[in-house]
Amino acid sequence: MPNQKNVHQLAQITKNLADYSSAIFTEYAGLSVTDQNNLRTEATKTDGTFMVAKNNLLRIALKEKSKETAEQVDSILNGPTAVLFGKDPVTTSKVMSKFIEDHDSIKIKSAIMDDKVVSLADIKIYSKLPSKDQLLASLLAQLQAPAQALVRQLSAPIQNFVYGLQALHTKLSA
Repeated sequence: MPNQKNVHQLAQITKNLADYSSAIFTEYAGLSVTDQNNLRTEATKTDGTFMVAKNNLLRIALKEKSKETAEQVDSILNGPTAVLFGKDPVTTSKVMSKFIEDHDSIKIKSAIMDDKVVSLADIKIYSKLPSKDQLLASLLAQLQAPAQALVRQLSAPIQNFVYGLQALHTKLSA
């Protein structure tokens, strides 16, 4: 009969795989509990989660989601494994890359992003992309630019007239 703790953890892993679009598998050996908690805090700030998981439970949860993905990831599921789950690949990659810069003891084994296994090079590329919020802000600025330019062009003659009157007033009062 399965251990209740394992049943609960399997349910949590399965839920996370369903709820989050990206998962970065890491080797966390040598990472202190304080550092793990710091990574959990950073993940929570971006609506993600960081958890230490048993490899067998990860295999079972991955097979339930996709046998093909499970087969591709199976070879890296050995040794201590922790998983960073995130809502989107860019944010998850940024959190992990930033954390790795400060902590040499954690290493990325592999990642699943949008139901595809990605390489370490892809994770580095994702981490350098602008976030979704930054892209939306940039798009909004691009959409507003023509309207703002039109307003400036329409108000320019009136502005120039006022500047001319101000210069004439200054010249006459001097």
